[in-house]
Amino acid sequence: MPNRIPLDPKLPKTFDATPNEARSKAQLDAWWDRPYGRTLKDGRVEVRCLNGGAWDRSTHLGIAENYDAACALAEKKQAEWLKFRERPHVVFDVDQVLVMRQPQRPDEAPQQLAVFPTAESATDYIQLNFPEA
Repeated sequence: MPNRIPLDPKLPKTFDATPNEARSKAQLDAWWDRPYGRTLKDGRVEVRCLNGGAWDRSTHLGIAENYDAACALAEKKQAEWLKFRERPHVVFDVDQVLVMRQPQRPDEAPQQLAVFPTAESATDYIQLNFPEA
C-alpha cells in the first residue's frame, strides 16, 4: 500500500509564490519532498510536491480519480523525480572536469563526487558507478 499523503493541508499563505531558496528551514523541513493532495471541485485529487521541480512553487505531479489513486501517483512520481534529481552530471572547469550532484534541498550545497582531467574519464566514472544514470 502506498504511503498516505496529506489531503487538503493548510499551507503557508504564499506557499506557491515563494522562491525555494527564500523558504525557511522550518518550511523546508515540513514540506520538502512530501507530496500532498488538493481536492478538486469534481472530486478528483491534484497531487503536488515541493521538491525543486519548480523554483518558486510546488510541483504538479498529476491528477488522480480518488485519494487512494492520488497516494499511488504521489509515490510513483516522487520516486521518479528523486531518481532524476540525484543523477550526477558533468561540469567543465578551466582545466578539469567535475562530476557533481545537484543540491537535494535549496539550503544544501552541490556535492562534488569526483574530478577528472577529461570528459571521457568523467563519463566512464559515471557509467561505472551510476549505470542507471
